[in-house]
Amino acid sequence: MPYTSLVDSVVRAGKLHDQFDVIILPDQSPREILEGLPPRYPAPYAGGIGPDGSEALRQFVVDGGTLIALNEASRFAIQALLLPVRNVLEAVGDEDFYAPGSIFRLELDTSTAVAHGMPRETIGWFQGGPAFEVLDSNVTQVVGRWPEDPTRILLSGWVLHPERIAGKAAILDVQQGSGHVILFGIRPQYRGQSIATYPLLFNSLRP
Repeated sequence: MPYTSLVDSVVRAGKLHDQFDVIILPDQSPREILEGLPPRYPAPYAGGIGPDGSEALRQFVVDGGTLIALNEASRFAIQALLLPVRNVLEAVGDEDFYAPGSIFRLELDTSTAVAHGMPRETIGWFQGGPAFEVLDSNVTQVVGRWPEDPTRILLSGWVLHPERIAGKAAILDVQQGSGHVILFGIRPQYRGQSIATYPLLFNSLRP
């Protein structure tokens, strides 16, 4: 599959749908995406996409593109594209919920395009990501969610107060304009080892 590594200047320049079908935002915080590295770094590497880049990504989706946001980058997508989604872990301190890197049980809706061909239950690598509450089900598909029973969430590792995310969405497909935003509250490609969730990422790579 042909691909291009995007740099900030290309994103800021806009007209992204003329060049790309799918854009993937890797696991980065909203601040890192918007502001990037400080000015003391060489010009090609300093700065982020800024407000112009945020608007360009929004227009890319409206025009029919697919934007995939991995883990923390989903927080950026929710904010920048004004998606009808709430991160239930936003502003929640470590004392109220903490999972530094654990394997969770993940329940999938296999009727969705993103979960096509998957089993109804799989595993996902959770590491400091968001958990989602849908605010408009007319434009949002829940692809995967965490079990309603908090005692069934953790499979390996550890988690503090899993009830915070019990029954919440882990993967969403949000329609905006003519395009889609796929929000992953997990790292589906973690260290090239999380083969259980590879198909979810590959299925998302659709124009």
